[in-house]
Amino acid sequence: MNEAPKSLSYIAPVFRVGDISRSLAFYGDQLGFQVDFVFESFYAGVSRDGCHIHLKHSAPTTRDQKVFEREEHIDACIGVCNAAGLSASFAAADVPFVVPLRHMPYGSEFYVRDPDGYVLGFVQSPPMPT
Repeated sequence: MNEAPKSLSYIAPVFRVGDISRSLAFYGDQLGFQVDFVFESFYAGVSRDGCHIHLKHSAPTTRDQKVFEREEHIDACIGVCNAAGLSASFAAADVPFVVPLRHMPYGSEFYVRDPDGYVLGFVQSPPMPT
């Protein structure tokens, strides 16, 4: 069977943020993302290890943040190789945690909140049985 060439290279959720500079500082300084581009101070892109997030200056989506977090909803799920190590580095950078590092049947995970209330889930899958 012949495989078609890849036509998709990445996916990037677009988060509506109240302050682009504040968001760029958070994603860069606290989460370790690099700034890929800033367009006319209202749209920007950040990435880390091939994971992309776009930021658009706009009023953030209205929602009941307490219910959102209580129900453990997330805005983006990011697969990681070392959840414990990444969690420790985020804690050292004073990143606000919604769910601390925990071990679940599907892997290790933790959730953090950005300045506009977006919740990012970082999940490490368990090793595959051999």
